[in-house]
Amino acid sequence: MRILLLGKRRGVTRLVEETAEDLRLAGHAVSVIPYRNIRIKQSVERFLMSPSVGAPLAAWIAQRMRWFAPDLVVAFGPLRWLPVPLFRCLSQVSGRPPMVAWIGDVFTEHDATAANLFDLVAYTDTGLMDLHARFGFRTPPAFVPLAASRRVLGLSAPTAERIPRLAFVATPTPDRLAFLAQLREPIALFGRGWHDAPDLAHHHSDARRIRAPELADIYRTHIGVLNIRHEVNVLHGLNQRHFAPYIYGAPVVTDAQPDVARCFEPGHEMLVYHDTAELDALCAALRHDPTRAQAIGLAGQQRVLAEHTYAHRMASIAALVGVTPSRQRG
Repeated sequence: MRILLLGKRRGVTRLVEETAEDLRLAGHAVSVIPYRNIRIKQSVERFLMSPSVGAPLAAWIAQRMRWFAPDLVVAFGPLRWLPVPLFRCLSQVSGRPPMVAWIGDVFTEHDATAANLFDLVAYTDTGLMDLHARFGFRTPPAFVPLAASRRVLGLSAPTAERIPRLAFVATPTPDRLAFLAQLREPIALFGRGWHDAPDLAHHHSDARRIRAPELADIYRTHIGVLNIRHEVNVLHGLNQRHFAPYIYGAPVVTDAQPDVARCFEPGHEMLVYHDTAELDALCAALRHDPTRAQAIGLAGQQRVLAEHTYAHRMASIAALVGVTPSRQRG
């Protein structure tokens, strides 16, 4: 299949790059066109994508789309940052392929114009599908969760003796800070914004941006990976931290999100907590029984490789918009 990806390159999550890498591993032809530049302020980006100023860029991307002749076009990004002039131009291209937005952030009713330019809006969170219905968007919605890339599989074996702490690689938010301050068990905190505040003194903090090779080492060397919901962007859904650690055989310990059971078997492939006391107990249990952590990591890895790679997600999206095997070209 030939797939055109439109999104932001070199973002913190590397979602576009990891999707492209996994699709190429699966034998698909992939082209990536960035419509956002992380070096430019968002206010300037909005100006550059306005109907008058952004017309040449929109025409250039439309020309690139015709040249590549994709079977499927997938756009990444919050609905509020999908440039309407660009996607209106692409939606009007004669004979174009199905165009899908893959969305993982909360939005408002004011984003209807952007949403309705697509043939499908795929949401990583079932709570976002509820918002879609509440706001009366015309475009059909679908639940398509996030995933993992197999690009690193086999590069090196997981560490036999892992650091006996859960690793949490994320940005601090008020809810996360308050929750972590109540934990007795020490957590290894990684990412921009963490600091040695008195309430978090019992946790290890590495407060800087963690790049892809370092992230791989963190997942490979810690006994497990912690997930705490981002209270602003997540309603019911899972993020990349629920999937990527399993490529390295690291089990995930997560808060009780409604979408967990749609993707994993709690207790067997993923551990779920409801409060700080339960998380403390799970941390202590994994520390004292690393073989259990290893077994959960292996079970989750098998599930991810069988069902939760980005290639699986694109196959699901293609089926939803009617890209049939007869149209697919390697």
